[in-house]
Amino acid sequence: WAAASGDPGADAADCAKAVESGDPAAIEVWRNAVDALAAGLVTALTLLDPGTLIIGGGLAEAGETLFTPLRAAVEERITFQKLPHIVPAALGDTAGCLGAGLLAWDLLSTEVSA
Repeated sequence: WAAASGDPGADAADCAKAVESGDPAAIEVWRNAVDALAAGLVTALTLLDPGTLIIGGGLAEAGETLFTPLRAAVEERITFQKLPHIVPAALGDTAGCLGAGLLAWDLLSTEVSA
């Protein structure tokens, strides 16, 4: 989106806002991103057969601007795979930080008790 908008600081959140306001360039960029993500998710479905796909990170913050077209794109691409639930991560984009903190806590707790 940074290249298409001409703003080097533009990110996915900016693109999502532009999509919601009907910007044709943003809609095209968003569609391409959703299609690429859907293709990758269908590969994961084929290999792993999950019942639920959990999408996290900043992109998931776009809410239904992401999830509605993503679910449709995945459904359009699957052949023999079961259609999974596609949901946002409950912890949003903080899961990685929380996991790192818990790992550090665990490592420190082990050293103190030893």
